[in-house]
Amino acid sequence: MNTCFSPLGKAGLLGVSLLLGSCAKETAVPATAPTAAPTSSALVCGPRPESSDYQLYPLGDQLAPIGDVMPYFDSAANAFKVYYLKDIWNDATHQRHPWWGLSTSNFVSYAGLPVGEALSCSTQGCEQDYALGTGSITKKGSTYYAFYTGHNPNYPSACVSRKEGVMLATSRGLGQKFVKDPSFTTIYAPTGQGFDEQDNFRDPFVFRDDASNSYHMLVSARKNVNGTWRGIIARYTSPNLKSWTYAGILYDGGATNYFMLETPEVFKLGDTYYLLFSDIDTKHVYYRKGPSATGPWSLPTGPDRFEGNGIYAAKTAADNYDRYLFGWTNRLGGSTDGGNWQWGGNLVAHKLYQKANKDLAVTIPHTLKNHLEAQPEPLTKDSQWGNVTNSIPNTHSYTLSSPANQDVANVLFNPVAPVRYKLHATVSYSSANKDFGFFLGACDGYDDVYSLRFVPGQQRFSLDKTRRSALTTTTVATNDAPFPLAPNTEYNVDIVFENSMVVVYLNNEVALSSRIYRAAGTSWGIFVDNSTATFKNITVTKP
Repeated sequence: MNTCFSPLGKAGLLGVSLLLGSCAKETAVPATAPTAAPTSSALVCGPRPESSDYQLYPLGDQLAPIGDVMPYFDSAANAFKVYYLKDIWNDATHQRHPWWGLSTSNFVSYAGLPVGEALSCSTQGCEQDYALGTGSITKKGSTYYAFYTGHNPNYPSACVSRKEGVMLATSRGLGQKFVKDPSFTTIYAPTGQGFDEQDNFRDPFVFRDDASNSYHMLVSARKNVNGTWRGIIARYTSPNLKSWTYAGILYDGGATNYFMLETPEVFKLGDTYYLLFSDIDTKHVYYRKGPSATGPWSLPTGPDRFEGNGIYAAKTAADNYDRYLFGWTNRLGGSTDGGNWQWGGNLVAHKLYQKANKDLAVTIPHTLKNHLEAQPEPLTKDSQWGNVTNSIPNTHSYTLSSPANQDVANVLFNPVAPVRYKLHATVSYSSANKDFGFFLGACDGYDDVYSLRFVPGQQRFSLDKTRRSALTTTTVATNDAPFPLAPNTEYNVDIVFENSMVVVYLNNEVALSSRIYRAAGTSWGIFVDNSTATFKNITVTKP
């Protein structure tokens, strides 16, 4: 591994303090090491090589990346069956994103479904389902209905006139393969109504609406609405799951023109309905609230997302007690932090719940939390720099204060050895003209680091892989989530690590799932920059 010696802070120029919560202009100034630094051990900033050993955030069959998911709770087995698009394309078996599945009853261990490949692609280049896209599973009587996207990449050609359509396969049990239904008429975008009739018609989600005693199907599409092309969610209805009637637009994005609102879903908690969808451009999962399964849909009271761009194509499923959100965290090319965004990755699951104001929030599944708190992992402090006070003796509890931008105070720790572990801390701040938070992959204590940072001036929590000397208020974060912040308020922080998967839970309300190759086996720490913050009871636990 690469090692870098530790200049543990930066002696910045003292500036005039700005008012708490103001969004100060962060100028990019050259970072220089302090003129003197305490002796420390070598910092480790070269990560362990990427591993295929994932248990908490699994990969798919034969370690293939997992694509868009279709979770279903199997009450007979008391387990979630998470069907997914297996990221293989034109392999030796001529498959293009076939359906496979995982099963879990505890979000700690996952097993592949014994059936193996649950739904296969056609081997015929002119068939609509020469490749598969995502869909959903619903049960009627003793039959499971799998509605799926037939996607033909050979469009346009002499024998393929439409790229996408909605198709059907059925099964008598979740332990069996889905058999395609040749009697089902493929559903294509309505003609003559302004739809993109040849493409962008996918991701069927089917559910039963007891209020109308009918089945509803949501489909992601594009349509010319009042002279403007925009992504929309189309709605169909059926009395029997076989014959479907177009019922208009369920949602057109409202004030925002989305290119595509992918993998839509409607579910109900209490007396409130929720519409969930993924924005193909930002990769964010958004939600809306409504009084019925057909809306009207309105923005939540708080932010309209509870995650960053590290969980995509997310869908939910509920057991007898709780509802859970499932999605995937993308990989980066070359398994390096500078690599390009890649489709598919590791499965991630959050517990989803309804707040008192009926907004949605997420937290760590309780079984996963208990699993990761089985035993403590010793922490070894490497060093500290700047105005640092041990606020609770005999614990890793510190108050850090920095009087100016780029004058970083920090406490650095040696790498954590286990592959899987959870970091916990209680964090608060009394002033924050810039930011504070956690360093990962620390080559030093002030600049060549990755920052998991609270930014009160912008009411958000973000991952920034940008060197801190280049951070400004206009820097586009690698990943971020809205997070309301107020001074003198304690926030519980849990960070789950498994190889390059890093999942942060903030106050049991907001999550941030990220791919950080540099996090595995490297030096890390806490910091403040032109802020004063307290980190109480920093602990690391493991299975």
